[in-house]
Amino acid sequence: MKKEDVTVLIVDDSEHIRALFAVTLKKLGIGTVVMASNGEEGVEQFQKTNPSIVFLDNLMPKMNGLEALSRMRELRPDAVVVMLSAVTSIEVVKEAKERGASFYLVKPYTQAKVVEIIQKFLNVEGLTP
Repeated sequence: MKKEDVTVLIVDDSEHIRALFAVTLKKLGIGTVVMASNGEEGVEQFQKTNPSIVFLDNLMPKMNGLEALSRMRELRPDAVVVMLSAVTSIEVVKEAKERGASFYLVKPYTQAKVVEIIQKFLNVEGLTP
């Protein structure tokens, strides 16, 4: 897949996190970056944009990440959804995996780790941190 053809959906209630992701992804040459500030908006954007990969925070207002993950899986069982959270309890990670998370990324994370995850799941050409 060419990086220009990749659509990334970032769902996080932190404007700062969304902005950091957007800057990082644009620097990498990712084609489209879509953002949502809560799980409800995330599911709506997921339906509208059919993203290549989703980075989904767990703790958010209106609809948490685990519920959003379940809804995204219902809509598209093959979706690549990476859960983001500072919460590292075994129970939360286990539940995320049971609901279909492709990967669980613990905050804080590095640009290199984001690139590694995108590369792992999408095999994007020419993607370097």
